[in-house]
Amino acid sequence: MVIIAGIISGLLSYIFNKWALKDLKNKGLIIAVPIIEESTKTMAAIIIGTSIVGTHFIFGIIEGIYDIVNSPKKIGKWAALASILSHSFFGLITELTINIGYPIYWGIFLAWLIHSTWNWYITKHI
Repeated sequence: MVIIAGIISGLLSYIFNKWALKDLKNKGLIIAVPIIEESTKTMAAIIIGTSIVGTHFIFGIIEGIYDIVNSPKKIGKWAALASILSHSFFGLITELTINIGYPIYWGIFLAWLIHSTWNWYITKHI
């Protein structure tokens, strides 16, 4: 089930991210894309009843494959590794936040904040 949740979140994120990036450009990458991805990953896991961290990990693999296919060869594999590790970390943050008793939206919010900061850093420094 975790693979299905990861695929669903990947497809939904791809669709909504295309819209956000088209209309919002760099602000979309820093603000909208992280909330889209954190929401779709977490909600897919919860609705299907599977692991949040696992869903985020599968999503990271899917994004990693996208990175390998669409990035220059020199950085594609590193972008893929960063996708897998970062999305797994965002999932861990979300799950830990929920497990210590905070509502789901706080887990998503905290993961969004860290993801947004990560995207800002990457776009400004790399």
